[in-house]
Amino acid sequence: MDAIDIRLHRVRNRPVPLDSLESAIGPALDFVAIDVETANHSRSSICAVGLALVSRGRVVLDASFLVDPEVDFSPYNIAVNGITPADVAGAPTMREAWPTLMRVIDGAKVCAHNATFDIGALRATAARYDLPGPTMEVYCTWRIAKRVWPGLASFGLGVVARKVDFPFDHHDAGQDALASAHVLLAAQRTIGCTSLYDLCSTLPYSPGTLTPSSFEAAVTAASLASRDGSPDADPRHPLYGKTVCFTGAMYSMVRREAAAAVVEVGASFKENVSKKLDYLVIGDADYVAFADGWKTGKLA
Repeated sequence: MDAIDIRLHRVRNRPVPLDSLESAIGPALDFVAIDVETANHSRSSICAVGLALVSRGRVVLDASFLVDPEVDFSPYNIAVNGITPADVAGAPTMREAWPTLMRVIDGAKVCAHNATFDIGALRATAARYDLPGPTMEVYCTWRIAKRVWPGLASFGLGVVARKVDFPFDHHDAGQDALASAHVLLAAQRTIGCTSLYDLCSTLPYSPGTLTPSSFEAAVTAASLASRDGSPDADPRHPLYGKTVCFTGAMYSMVRREAAAAVVEVGASFKENVSKKLDYLVIGDADYVAFADGWKTGKLA
């Protein structure tokens, strides 16, 4: 297969030869940070991939490449990540880029911020193109940040990156991956650990596991054994004692992770709308559709 031209998109438009990327792959890698951007609400519409390779506690290579998603672009997604159909003209498809990506992430420890979104996108893409999926350990820097710096007002990547003094261009795939890598390295320094194993043991935190046939996220079934609010939650939290339901897909996390988040702060998660519901949270794509006058059954 011809070498794929990997470029640092938007931020430092310099080429990174494919052999430079592959030469950095090996057992000496601590972990790989990844971020994907999508063209529309579909998880399989990846239009950019960012990577940051970390070895011996430092980033040894960061790169990103554009992808032709072979689907229509949503105005909402264009507004978020700035990637247009013209940008990806001539870029490889994910079928073409997949072997290169697999050589980087298969068998690796992989981190991402709100990892379930990025991992879900990879899984959806593998299914769409009937491609072999990777096997890897998955570390979510959003969840790790919540344990390391619990007092932050928000745990979005922009806020956490500022906490660790890493300025970056948000929603650029390469920069988001690099920021996630620096957040994980900063978490290790803050806790006083020199390895992911020590970090997980100290917090404690259990990474997710991805195989070609399944994904077990860091949010375990035990955390949702009860969908009622956690008894350990702060009763002063504005959602404490409330009931929350979700409609539509969210770009920041999958439904199960969102459910765990509301239960953790003392709210009850509900699958359906009822008269006892306090809040209905609208997913990104449904919110855009609602602005155009269309309502889901739950909204109606």
